[in-house]
Amino acid sequence: MPHHLDPALLFSLVTALSSGVALLIWRADRGVAVAAAGLAAFSALCVAMEAASRAAHASIRVDLLFTIPVVTVAAVVVGIFAVRRPSLAGRIAGAALLAVGAPWFGWFAWMMARSTFEAQALRRTFDKARRLYSEETFRCQGNLVKRFGPIEGRGGACCGHLVIKSRKGTNYPFTRAIVNAEGQLYLLFSPEPGIEDNWQLDDGPVTHLTAGPGEALYGERLAGTDRTRVELRPADAGACQAKIDRNGRIDLLTLKKTELPLCEAPREAQVRFVGAWGAVVTDPSAPEVRRLTQIWLWDTDGAARGLLLRDLATSGMRRDFVFASRLRGSRRVENQWELKIEGEEAAPPFTFTLSGGRARIAGSANTFRPSGEVFLEPKEFASHPKIAMAPVRDGERFLLYFDNVFFNVNVPWTAP
Repeated sequence: MPHHLDPALLFSLVTALSSGVALLIWRADRGVAVAAAGLAAFSALCVAMEAASRAAHASIRVDLLFTIPVVTVAAVVVGIFAVRRPSLAGRIAGAALLAVGAPWFGWFAWMMARSTFEAQALRRTFDKARRLYSEETFRCQGNLVKRFGPIEGRGGACCGHLVIKSRKGTNYPFTRAIVNAEGQLYLLFSPEPGIEDNWQLDDGPVTHLTAGPGEALYGERLAGTDRTRVELRPADAGACQAKIDRNGRIDLLTLKKTELPLCEAPREAQVRFVGAWGAVVTDPSAPEVRRLTQIWLWDTDGAARGLLLRDLATSGMRRDFVFASRLRGSRRVENQWELKIEGEEAAPPFTFTLSGGRARIAGSANTFRPSGEVFLEPKEFASHPKIAMAPVRDGERFLLYFDNVFFNVNVPWTAP
């Protein structure tokens, strides 16, 4: 049975067959005939709904999660009763209705079960990614800076990397606060053991703090109708007292400044980071449009892993959702790799070559518009701390990080 079946075909077949059953057994069994007529009417309504949805170019069809199982189960039930009737024509029509309804219902049940398994696997991937990202962030001071920015330069008990020692109020599971050198406040919480997520979905700061009387720091964030007020002030014994007011729900936190160990450079990194290479060019057909092509590449004994970022944006536009594609391949010769884009099975492999301080991509014109050839400079036009913190010190951990953290990694950028 094909992966995708046409709902309009199902509804049309059931409408025709159930109408035939109703007509053929109307005198012999009025009850089953009425049920078949009702099924025909409902299926005809589904045909009309399908036609209207296609005319409106509706891409999300939640209604099919209801109409397909109802129509198929009803077709099976009516078909079973129809094949037991004395009329030969009625039995044939009932068997045909049963032959349509049963396989379709089996297909629908299988697709729903498979979707459930895929959703569970996707959830496990995201959980692993969050755990690995947390572990790498707080492994050492350098990684903390890569994610939250420099934290030196601001003195006081309420600046830097602060770990929560006690809490009162709503008992929201806050775990850390980061106040960087620019005065940006990040709050982290632990939804489950071993995972610490940023309180902001975009992984950005909660607010920017300004100095107040008595060495206190104040900040406020308004997002729609959601208002968050934050106050940090020094407490006894070098501690910091934080008050977080979220729409009237108040958390009182006691924090203590903590230093992480320095990041030690691995003596023999198991993974070589080849580098980040990018280019932003003006689209010939639209002078205000910029085309971004950027690659991050890692090499492990000839086996290559990478990320490819491609996007189009108007000059000056901020693009908040740009998802990088993962690359796999191998090194062909020194400074040349053959790479394949995951999830684009129809796209042929392309070559990535380093020469004279630049990189050259040679692939299909459909993948790298407009000519299939792109020259890149050793520069990042877009970046993300998840990429900067890739654990090159350990080959096995890097592959785990690549498979999970780099799955659909979002790398926002602003077109120059």
